[in-house]
Amino acid sequence: MDAVENPPAAEKASGQNRAAKTARALLRKLSRSSVAAHSSPAKPWLGLALFVVLPLLVVSGYYLFWVSDRYISATQLIVKDNGSNQSVSSSLGFLVPGMGTDNQDAFLVVNYIQSLDMALYLDEQLGLAEYYQSERYDTFSRLAADASQEDYLEFYRSHIAVGHDETTGIVSIEMQAFEPAFAKRLVETVIRKSEDFVNAISNQLADKQVAFVRKELELAQTKLRTSKQEILDFQNSNQVVSPEELTKGISAIIQGLEAKLAELRAKLTAAKTYLHSDSSQVVSLQAEINSLEQQIQSEKVRLVGVSEEGGEERLNSLNAHFQNLQLELQFAMDAYQASLTALESARMEASGKLKHLMVVSQPSLAEEAEYPHKLYNLASLAIILLLIYGIGKMLVASIRDHRV
Repeated sequence: MDAVENPPAAEKASGQNRAAKTARALLRKLSRSSVAAHSSPAKPWLGLALFVVLPLLVVSGYYLFWVSDRYISATQLIVKDNGSNQSVSSSLGFLVPGMGTDNQDAFLVVNYIQSLDMALYLDEQLGLAEYYQSERYDTFSRLAADASQEDYLEFYRSHIAVGHDETTGIVSIEMQAFEPAFAKRLVETVIRKSEDFVNAISNQLADKQVAFVRKELELAQTKLRTSKQEILDFQNSNQVVSPEELTKGISAIIQGLEAKLAELRAKLTAAKTYLHSDSSQVVSLQAEINSLEQQIQSEKVRLVGVSEEGGEERLNSLNAHFQNLQLELQFAMDAYQASLTALESARMEASGKLKHLMVVSQPSLAEEAEYPHKLYNLASLAIILLLIYGIGKMLVASIRDHRV
């Protein structure tokens, strides 16, 4: 009987032991949760102080006692030309905003102000790189002492703001410096150099155009002188001023001689009707006729033939050659006159294309520092730190939940 009754008693004892173990485990969990509940309120404030409040205090101290303020000097420019097409561009500008060559010139000015050439010019004139690297200003605001040319250009661009309004064509310039007076000097120097740049571009284009036309004028002038010298050489070598006039004169002489010859022949014919052929009057008329015929033949030889004695060139050939020389001279004269007209037109057009950099508003002298924006930066930093801290807390809580 005892042997039969012992198994239920043993099972009952083992069940009680398991219940006791479960109760002890629950008590341990409750004690841990109570300890965590009592100790957890202090941890969030400690983390918030370390990761949010302390960085804000450090940055606030930097902004209040160490940071170097930056001042801004601003100005507005506009590029204009005095060309004849200005009125057309301005009238079309009401229909198509930003149309015209002025906007292209303005974009060139904007790019030039941001270029390395301008940065190097400011460094040469004002010692800008040394100014940026001065130890009078805080470490985080100044340029590194071992900065390269690329670093200097990047630092320079980060301290200027250049904009362009395509509707009005106005170029806005803002430049930062640690002193208001130096910022104003920077802007004034940029204006002068930009004006020189605009003038150089317009003058270079105008000079190239005028130089090309002037070169063509010199070629035409050389051709004209050569043509004149060829005519002089022709006249000296042939001992004739104008073969054409000489031809006309000889032709007139031949016509006169032939008229006189015809008259004498008529007289000879009439004389033979009542005089003997050996009479003195008939012989005299015949001698005059023979003389006129020889003279006419001689003049014709001068005009279209070649004399056997001198071997001179035919007068008609000389006339043709002289006419060719006159045509070349006339062509050279016309080309020279056209070149003179083109040069004058090129000068007028070049003067009409000259650009002018007009200052809409003079460089300003700042009274208050514009940068850095202390309140804005501190508020942004506080928001960022709180977000990072909140994300970190969420990650830590998630990891703890997974461990349990």
